[in-house]
Amino acid sequence: MSDLASVSMRKIVFPALAAASVLMAGVVGCTNRDSETTKAAAPASAEAASTEVKTENKTEVKVEEVFSGSKTLNGTALSYPEGNPELRLYRVEIPVGGKIPMHTHPAPMLVHVQDFESGDLLNTRVQADGTEVSSVFKPGESFIEGSSEPHFVQNNSDKPTIVWVMVASVEGMPTTEWGQ
Repeated sequence: MSDLASVSMRKIVFPALAAASVLMAGVVGCTNRDSETTKAAAPASAEAASTEVKTENKTEVKVEEVFSGSKTLNGTALSYPEGNPELRLYRVEIPVGGKIPMHTHPAPMLVHVQDFESGDLLNTRVQADGTEVSSVFKPGESFIEGSSEPHFVQNNSDKPTIVWVMVASVEGMPTTEWGQ
């Protein structure tokens, strides 16, 4: 494989496949498990964890469940907005020391911290009583961000943090509402 193809695979194809896995986990049969913030949630069956598919040229494509969940970081059950469904996928790069200020999302989202060439993500949620609960997500970890749960995220690590975000929304609905 050429150097250009290798770089392309590492920088474009692999993250896209990871994001597609996150998307599939977020849309297809989200089931609650012991941990909603894990690299590879324990599958319901061996088949759900890993599947190998033969392609036309006899190579095998491996599909592995990365994450599955039905509750947000605050333990709230997922709910989806009314309207014409629309899935969105974002790649977000937060520079060293960068912070995305307080905000909410009107629709649930599945967040995956890229598992290579990425820093950690600090997620701080503001509870109804005004207290803050923080969690650090390492490269390769995923979580569900709930709708209308105020939070901010920041990168306190020594390299940019790259997250892939899949939003299960509806047409015309904003992804983020600022200053909540």
